[in-house]
Amino acid sequence: MDVQKKLQRLKPHINRSQPAETVPEEQDVPTQKWHDFQCDVLPFEDGYAVRRRRRYPLSHVHGIHPFKKLQKAIAAWKEAGIEGHPLAPGKDIEAEDLVFLDTETTGLSHGAGNMIFMIGTAQLSEEEIIVDQFFLPGPEHEIAFYHHFLMNKTSLHALVTYNGKAFDWPQLKTRHTLLREELPSLPVFGHFDLLHAARRLFKHELASCRLNIVEEAILRFVRDDDIPGYLAPMFYQDFLSEGEPSYIEGVFRHNEHDLLSLISLYIELSERVLNGGTSAEETYEIARWWRDTGHYAWAIDAYAEVNEQSGCYEYALYERGHILKKTNRHADSIGYFEKVWAIQGYLAPNAAEALAIWYEHHQKDYVRAYYYSKRGQEKSQDRDAKNDAWEHRLGRLRRKLGNKAPFPG
Repeated sequence: MDVQKKLQRLKPHINRSQPAETVPEEQDVPTQKWHDFQCDVLPFEDGYAVRRRRRYPLSHVHGIHPFKKLQKAIAAWKEAGIEGHPLAPGKDIEAEDLVFLDTETTGLSHGAGNMIFMIGTAQLSEEEIIVDQFFLPGPEHEIAFYHHFLMNKTSLHALVTYNGKAFDWPQLKTRHTLLREELPSLPVFGHFDLLHAARRLFKHELASCRLNIVEEAILRFVRDDDIPGYLAPMFYQDFLSEGEPSYIEGVFRHNEHDLLSLISLYIELSERVLNGGTSAEETYEIARWWRDTGHYAWAIDAYAEVNEQSGCYEYALYERGHILKKTNRHADSIGYFEKVWAIQGYLAPNAAEALAIWYEHHQKDYVRAYYYSKRGQEKSQDRDAKNDAWEHRLGRLRRKLGNKAPFPG
């Protein structure tokens, strides 16, 4: 950022004459307007922020889930003893620790010129969900805005967002960096980004994993009275021009829907992952996720649920065999590699290689090892695979067989 522009922007915060937590002059703060809009004015030094707070009982249903199922979802992860999965809370995190977060910004870029003008959070508190939305009434109030957001956020070790790793949190860090000398430090945080989970599970079912599409298709929640998110910056500019809270009523509603959907989506994703999915493709993706996170027993069980009629059956067989091999259960893996080879599909050369290794190094059956190596080479050539490894293996096997191929070719 240009130094002169930065100094100009910070000018209202230099030589402050008002004590902290003192409301600025009444004519500068339309307090009654905000109160009529069911918002609180939160002063800080020579600026202020606006907060709207909404409360929902745990019996409230958003989409297909009542909020009381959030506690059950966390309990289910703990009962399963799962740690290290991107959705698993771990043993030290309770449902009350989850902070669902969504921001509204003046643009979609990542530059310092892009400002956050609304930060919304939702969190379980005793027997209700509390939604807090912090609003920036103007650029000159940015310090007050972040101060009030951060003052009660000593820990964000269980942050839940939708694409927050790529957008919301980097944006917040950028703005905090510009103002860090006048703000509390950002708390240490952990992150559950539900966009990545949605893409894993729903990519076979949905053309796009935008939140509004996931809401309608998966959560059965339709936004009848909402504004598109891309219009939020325009409504904010209208508010800055006119100062009327009613101009951004739709933005508050949009942000609130995002937050409530995050709660419902976390419940839905947790149930699907722990229960094995709702389709063969989804079950396969869940199995791969268990594999990628090192939960091999869960992965093996999930792969076993992929049925023969699905397009991913061959992959499920091969990957199940690969996990067994990786965990030194070589003998158990062979049956799966043989099934993959029998299918004669895309993974046949991979299965042939695994079988050749088994018969050469474990069984000392060089005839069978040669057979799978030769046939694997032939299948690999169909997809222009590298031939050197096959030739090296075949040459070694011929030497072990007395420099004589066991069958023609």
